[in-house]
Amino acid sequence: MLARTTGRAARGTHGSRAMLVVWLIGAVVAGGLVVYGLAVRTPPWFGGAVPDRAESRRLAQRLENRIITEAYRFRGAPATGPDGVRRTGGDWSLRVSEEEATAWLTVRFSEWLANRDPPVRIPPSVGDLRAHFANGRAWIAGRVDESVYSISSGVRVSDSGVRLSGVRAGVGSLWWPVSWGGLNLVGLVNGETGSAAVRNILAGREALVAGGTVRLEDGRRVRILRVTIESGEVEVGCRTEVP
Repeated sequence: MLARTTGRAARGTHGSRAMLVVWLIGAVVAGGLVVYGLAVRTPPWFGGAVPDRAESRRLAQRLENRIITEAYRFRGAPATGPDGVRRTGGDWSLRVSEEEATAWLTVRFSEWLANRDPPVRIPPSVGDLRAHFANGRAWIAGRVDESVYSISSGVRVSDSGVRLSGVRAGVGSLWWPVSWGGLNLVGLVNGETGSAAVRNILAGREALVAGGTVRLEDGRRVRILRVTIESGEVEVGCRTEVP
């Protein structure tokens, strides 16, 4: 009787272990299917037509002209504000739409990256670049073969500069925080597509705009006070200062 009881207990233990293994394998397979499904699913905001290249160049040029015009606009004689900072006129803001940002990405982004120090090159396999603004985050995405790769981020403004925050990298509708190794998802880890400068900016270790100011050719500075990302557009609040 003791032997039979011991045998049944042993079979019960082995059966429970086998069932646990089956459940674990099932969970892994189900998780893998979910991850695969998200990775091949195009983000809903990525669809739709975009302007042709000629129209994109017109929109991008118009955006750049507006930025330059607003940055150099005369807003009043220099005066010292209550914070002791000398400025010209009151604070001002600039709005950029998704359409304008997408147009700029299409025709000017690669040129801008190439002029950085060190220069960064977008791989020729990347195409259909787009921008998306919503819920306090900005997305830059592009298509490689049949997959959509993206980088999304919030923006934090402080005395030390303008920095990206909470950066995520994604494939399709699957995303992963950069702080958890998300750059591996989009291949931005080494070589020409993964310069140290880009990785440091994405990780928040370096500012996108150091000190939060951009120096103009006439000696004035434009200080970025805030960046607000809303549905379909981003607004940048600025102040023009003088030495």
